[in-house]
Amino acid sequence: MDRKPIAAGKFYPGTPAQLQKTCEALVGELEDRSAFGELSKPVGVIVPHAGYVYSGKTAGMAIRKALEHGRPQDIIIFGPNHTGYGQYVSVWSSGTWHVPNGDATVNEKLADALIDEKLLYADETAHLYEHSIEVQLPILLYAFEKFQFVPVCMMDQRLSTVKIIVEKMKKILEEHPSTLVVASSDFNHYDSHEKTLEKDEIAIKHILDGDLEGLYASLKKYDITMCGPGPISIVRSLFDNIELVNHTTSAEFSQDYSYTVGYASFILH
Repeated sequence: MDRKPIAAGKFYPGTPAQLQKTCEALVGELEDRSAFGELSKPVGVIVPHAGYVYSGKTAGMAIRKALEHGRPQDIIIFGPNHTGYGQYVSVWSSGTWHVPNGDATVNEKLADALIDEKLLYADETAHLYEHSIEVQLPILLYAFEKFQFVPVCMMDQRLSTVKIIVEKMKKILEEHPSTLVVASSDFNHYDSHEKTLEKDEIAIKHILDGDLEGLYASLKKYDITMCGPGPISIVRSLFDNIELVNHTTSAEFSQDYSYTVGYASFILH
């Protein structure tokens, strides 16, 4: 089953030329991608998924750093489920996703390695109206051009679920080292700029420290409305080394400092 874009013209430009120009501004000029070798060891990124005008810069900075490690054969993207449709953890198992600047085909072998029909299901329904994975594709296609991918949409983001997925992912990465693992998540929502930065910094410290139990406890204790703690925790669990690339809020671009969303990006290896 192929998927047509639902966020084009909303979260990012809807025409190929406009989108290409935008991605170039976010990631940087890339005249000769062959200058970047093939990725030989897995790399991870944590990136936001809001409209490009708000969070694209933060995402693009991390993708550029990932490119410096090499061009992956495969990309696995974990994103939160905002819509409530579909299974609790849904893997799109075959076909092609279309966005204005290119296409990405699902790696059926990797999808099958994740699917168990007990916790991770082959399910397209969760993805049909969900933006958190789609908005990553134009920037990834601009940066890497050719790859296969697996989209995983998570409504169930419990740590117990994270740990099961992490064990599956470790086996996959051993067999497929040329893989980029992407966690798609925004950080705190709808507080003032100052409050969002304050809450985000609590979460960022836990992520940098690898303290996932502490992260989940602080999300509840401080009412940090991060939408993708599950995807973030999966990627954080797979890598030893992590670097914060950028942290900002929507106020930097909207100039509305009273009602903001936080965006942070990381590179992991």
